[in-house]
Amino acid sequence: MALLLAGLSGCAEIGYYWQAASGHLSILRKKQSVEELLTHPDTPPALTEKLRLVREVQRFAHQELRLPERAGYTGYVDLQRPYVTVVVTAAQPLALKSYRWCYWFIGCQEYRGYFLEQDALDYARQMQQEQPLDVSIGYVSAYSTLGWLSGRFIPDYFSDPLLNTFLDQDNEEIIATLIHEIAHQVVYVPNDTPFNESFAVFVEQEGVRRFLDRHEGSGSITLQRYLEKRTDRELFRQLISSALEELKDAYAKASSDTERLQAKERILKQLKRTYASRREEFRVLSYERWFSRELNHAHLLGVSRYQNQVPIFARLFEEQGREWSPFYERVREIAQLPETERNRLLEILQ
Repeated sequence: MALLLAGLSGCAEIGYYWQAASGHLSILRKKQSVEELLTHPDTPPALTEKLRLVREVQRFAHQELRLPERAGYTGYVDLQRPYVTVVVTAAQPLALKSYRWCYWFIGCQEYRGYFLEQDALDYARQMQQEQPLDVSIGYVSAYSTLGWLSGRFIPDYFSDPLLNTFLDQDNEEIIATLIHEIAHQVVYVPNDTPFNESFAVFVEQEGVRRFLDRHEGSGSITLQRYLEKRTDRELFRQLISSALEELKDAYAKASSDTERLQAKERILKQLKRTYASRREEFRVLSYERWFSRELNHAHLLGVSRYQNQVPIFARLFEEQGREWSPFYERVREIAQLPETERNRLLEILQ
């Protein structure tokens, strides 16, 4: 998920940081108290139901998942649009290497978020004009300030708000988004987007399953729909992972950029054909729009960024007896390792 970026790093970046700060503050100015909305007679019943669900998830996340108690989400904002930020990602055109942007305080990330769609589109266009890169644009429904603005001595006004961009979704997606974003407050590793996102995805997946099992039972329709979505997402991830492995092997064997480009075009076309032939295996989710684009490395690496290390955290969770507090402590220990040592350990666990 896109992070709020703070600090300044030279005149060329002032405009970017200004849009990030002003965009976040413009959202905060629109916040409505969840407490007041829950008691106000004019609040639409559907919104009231969603806000009550949020309260249940927050209690569960703290009591059962041992996630931070003061995690924000005490206010609500309707942005009148289906996304909160637009994210630019990029990658080398003939190598499986994501482009990274570096910021003060939070380190380097493999994405760059904008609150205004046109700003993101203009920046993506500028990047492609200045250097040969594969570029992707994504629309994000939630972001986190990592709990930095939800501290004990910070006014609640500054804490992360609930947004219509994810409350308008199915209940299982609301539960997943909340747990995912709160999980980011447990651990954060500068310069390691896959680690941060895969950790949050694992906590999200295990947390949603437990919440729905507890509140609706193992026969829950909501839980069944969530598990079917997970199956679809895993199939999608496998298709992308296979293509990435093919690209990796082809690039290693190629003796020139021309050969690499030919291999890239062939493998990406085959990926689309493979999806078309297996389309009926997806039970709930559709990836028609995703595959309708002219695919590039940024698209594929964006999928692996969020998913590929999830099995590692599942294994760590099992090793800690499926107990949350020891699991978080072990993850924090790994997070503090030097990058080379951390990556070596993760490869062993993989």
